[in-house]
Amino acid sequence: MRSHVARRKCSLHGPVMTSHPLRGTACPLSAVDRRLDDAHRLWHQAERAYFDPEEFRVAIQGAIQTLRTVTFILQKNKAVIPDFDAWYDPWQERLKGDVLMRWMVEARNKIEKQGDLEAQSIVRAEVIASHLNEGPRIEVPAHLFDGVKKIFRMVPRGALGNHIVRTGLLPVRMT
Repeated sequence: MRSHVARRKCSLHGPVMTSHPLRGTACPLSAVDRRLDDAHRLWHQAERAYFDPEEFRVAIQGAIQTLRTVTFILQKNKAVIPDFDAWYDPWQERLKGDVLMRWMVEARNKIEKQGDLEAQSIVRAEVIASHLNEGPRIEVPAHLFDGVKKIFRMVPRGALGNHIVRTGLLPVRMT
């Protein structure tokens, strides 16, 4: 059946249905395909902009808002979807129980009603004195683009013995 569907080629991930496969008329759900395509594009923009906080914020918030419109379009077109409620209600319940989907709802509500999402990525650096997890561990404040030398200079003078400065490890993690 899918081979008879008129399609347009999506630049990112494949074809989008533009006409109804049985009636040859405009597909009432082509707007859903377009919105999913838009969300996909915004998601990849956010991924590319991860290290540019403003560009990332704009793209990820746009992706979240765009994904929410998919359900609005589906609900508006439920009359053309056979047994819509029997299909939609179980999915709605399933997604309500999903932690990530709950976060998406809360994030979208915050964006729409309160303002921007807050950046949650942090850089954690610590000096580890021993592979046995013994000895001092010092967390060092750091920013996303700080280099290792700059982070190391943030270690308070006198906080570590000379042997630790020479042989300790400085792992840097971004979360």
